[in-house]
Amino acid sequence: MPEEIQFALSKISPPLPVDHPNEPSRQPGDGRVRVLVVDDERLITDTVCAILNENGFEAAAAYNGREAIEEARKLRPEIVLSDALMPKMSGVELGIELRKEFPQVKFLLFSGQAATSEMIDRAEAEGHFFDLFPKPMHPEELMARLRSL
Repeated sequence: MPEEIQFALSKISPPLPVDHPNEPSRQPGDGRVRVLVVDDERLITDTVCAILNENGFEAAAAYNGREAIEEARKLRPEIVLSDALMPKMSGVELGIELRKEFPQVKFLLFSGQAATSEMIDRAEAEGHFFDLFPKPMHPEELMARLRSL
């Protein structure tokens, strides 16, 4: 496991229980919330997935929008955590596409760039709303945010 991931994992408190009974998208007997993590920066995606998996979530990675759509069809995520600015398909475009197929999915964008706000504003003007989480994200803040969704 890369040193950055080991360091990030060492900074997280023990996993908290995840309990969301009777949600229709959950498979019978499965107690973990399914999260799809999408970012074209592989180290970020893999690190976030490792952190989530170590803390009671079932996380899967995708490294671009098209791959995320295919992975979402397999995983059927309850939450999608996506970078806002990616080549070929932005996180906003991905969110719009995924919501057509998975209207109940909770979609959270993250970005470290100021240009994201203009993209979010355009999407909102067309009736598409997204939560935005700043990069870099502290693992404990991320866990708390995902558990509050």
